[in-house]
Amino acid sequence: MAKKLVLALGALVAAGVGIHFALAPFRIVLPEAKRPAKSMSLPQNWDAGQQAAFHHTAQGTKLLPWAWFQALEQPCLSLWACGDLADPAYLTRFGFIPSDETKDKLPVGFARQDNFHDPILKRNYAVVGFTCAACHTGEMFYGGYAIRIEGGVGMADLGAFQKAMGLALVLNDKIPGRYKRFEARVLKGEATPERKAELRKDLDAFMAQAMRERDYTKKHGIYDNQAGFGRTDALTRIGNQVFAVDLDLFKNFAVSNAPVRFPQIWDAPWFDWVQYNSSIADPLVRNIGEALGVRAMLNPADLDNSVDVGALMQLETLLAGPGPFQGLQSPKWPAVFPALDADKVKKGEALYREHCQGCHMPPVKELLADKGARYWEDGRLKVTDINIQEIGTDPRAALDYRNRTADSGPLGKGLLTAAEGLEAVTGAIADRFFKLQKLTPPARGEWVVRDKLIYKARPLNGIWAVAPFLHNGSVPSLYQLLSPKAERPERFWAGNKEFDPKVVGYKSEAFAGGFLFDTTLEGNSNAGHEFADGPRGNGVIGPFLCPECRWAIVEYLKSL
Repeated sequence: MAKKLVLALGALVAAGVGIHFALAPFRIVLPEAKRPAKSMSLPQNWDAGQQAAFHHTAQGTKLLPWAWFQALEQPCLSLWACGDLADPAYLTRFGFIPSDETKDKLPVGFARQDNFHDPILKRNYAVVGFTCAACHTGEMFYGGYAIRIEGGVGMADLGAFQKAMGLALVLNDKIPGRYKRFEARVLKGEATPERKAELRKDLDAFMAQAMRERDYTKKHGIYDNQAGFGRTDALTRIGNQVFAVDLDLFKNFAVSNAPVRFPQIWDAPWFDWVQYNSSIADPLVRNIGEALGVRAMLNPADLDNSVDVGALMQLETLLAGPGPFQGLQSPKWPAVFPALDADKVKKGEALYREHCQGCHMPPVKELLADKGARYWEDGRLKVTDINIQEIGTDPRAALDYRNRTADSGPLGKGLLTAAEGLEAVTGAIADRFFKLQKLTPPARGEWVVRDKLIYKARPLNGIWAVAPFLHNGSVPSLYQLLSPKAERPERFWAGNKEFDPKVVGYKSEAFAGGFLFDTTLEGNSNAGHEFADGPRGNGVIGPFLCPECRWAIVEYLKSL
């Protein structure tokens, strides 16, 4: 009897384990939605109206039709009704920042667009889409405050959110009763047989395309290297969206194995080159590419598209201001943080000028006072380009972009490099916009897009607010960035917004729902940008810094 009981229990355990792993693809593991009671915005030269415009201006991107987004339930495995996918408290768990700036209570970085133009169907309808603020608005928790950083490093897990949307749509059909609730909420009081059939047809077509894309990318391991919180492989995803999805040439999919940290964007309009690999000079190329990467639509047959170029230009003007460093400004060290040590700041400034200024340039006041050719050209700040072997940080982002090619298919331009493809498509979209609006397009320089094997260094004003560090976010704190690689953690947990003002970084201990960042994986290396004894190059950029020296530099960087 005892033996039979043991066997029965063993069978139940085995079955439970089997069910657990079978259901794993249908689970979304997220942190709890715990937020401080008080909120704080730092002075960054934007008023409330400008902040709201940045957060919620539609750019012509589409996640879902608006009515679907409002009607879908969360992807829970239950026969009973789940909470709404659009519930702000649920979206907060993906790292999105709640907002009261729209009547729909959309998080920062979401926009409702009632007149979205579908270039394939040639009709307009309401959608919800991303804005650039979803990735470029930061937030940190400290001392009972949620402190917002405009133009900072977003903490959203876009991959988890995309998975949740996909599962919500799949379970909408698979779980009894759920589609009926969805249908009633979408159609409301107009649930005629014709409307029901139309909704079913539209949803089936949407799902067929989505599942085809999902099956291909899963089979070929396109997105196996998860980015987690605060990162995305932006350039690869832009190329995949345009040259694989929009052109319907799935052979053009490239493996995404170089996630990069969402960069801070204050001052960026005045840099001569942007992107971590210093690959784009033209603001419209950058912004149209960003919109395409988060699913603006393109019809390759006639280049009709959903990108709102006018809105992108307005946002760029908002970000830039009338002159360098006169638009969105970097945040200053908040008063709720521990006060800075003046003596350490002074010592740190001397060390910064000795070891850091050669690449990251002097403070903003000095840059504005010196408009000579050393730092400026044609009104643009010349960022410092450093060869990937010299800086020694993970090379994948630069290498993937340099080595990628794609068949242009119906565009008729043959085989293109990533740089050629990005310039061709974004340039065509911009030219089409100006022609339709009967406007004179802005002049472009000889070089708009390039693919050199370099990473750029920028001024460090506001650097205290943009953890984690290095272009791929592989170093949790500013203090660890100044330490030898051996003192940097090989693995840490990302996604916690609790901020540590001493080391200047987010808490990185294990927590429920966090993302385990493994620096041993391809694309995630935390090597390079190292201060260590030995010959310069191959990642060593300066001499070993004593702990006291590191703390002094950190204190100075807090003051910028």
